[in-house]
Amino acid sequence: MKNSLVIGITGILGSGKTTVCQILRNMGFKVISCDEIVHQLLEKKSIIKKIEKIFGKNVILKNKIDRKKLRKIIFENPKEKEKLENLLHPFVFKRINREILDTRKNGGIIFIEIPLLFETKSESLFDKIIVVKALRKKIKERLKNRYSEDEIKKIWKTQLPLSYKEKKSDFVIDNSGSILETEKKIKKILLRLKIKKGVKDGRKD
Repeated sequence: MKNSLVIGITGILGSGKTTVCQILRNMGFKVISCDEIVHQLLEKKSIIKKIEKIFGKNVILKNKIDRKKLRKIIFENPKEKEKLENLLHPFVFKRINREILDTRKNGGIIFIEIPLLFETKSESLFDKIIVVKALRKKIKERLKNRYSEDEIKKIWKTQLPLSYKEKKSDFVIDNSGSILETEKKIKKILLRLKIKKGVKDGRKD
């Protein structure tokens, strides 16, 4: 097993995990996003059929998943949310575990964005954990075109409090400011971890 570092990135909805991931990618790091994996899964015909079987034809529109309707169902009923997670999580974690195994075997650095890191009790997968946070007012402003305020509150209720995630993480990035400010904070963490800049394919220079 070569020298490796597996870092988890988490936070509540709208905190800016995607922004942090994009900055890391721009720096040349390998980044895996659970949200992106889920997005890809929801495009698969086999998954669409299973979702239709579980939640009914009402969530299907033009042979695709009506995400707004599905989201409304799962965030209004915890049992329905659990059904969706039971369907998708095995696929998501299969991919994550494969990427981690590859990194452990070949060495290098990988960042994995996983919104429900603590909720799924996945801490043991990671060497270090970064939580991304932002002011609630800022988050609501960012999400206003995608979610109603009521939807945001319902989604937040299904996630562990940010304060809990901060205590359980190794590093905290406040993403309330500009992208440049966030980038500076990321660089400080990389410096503390003694990770060089300018990496390629997730491996150290």
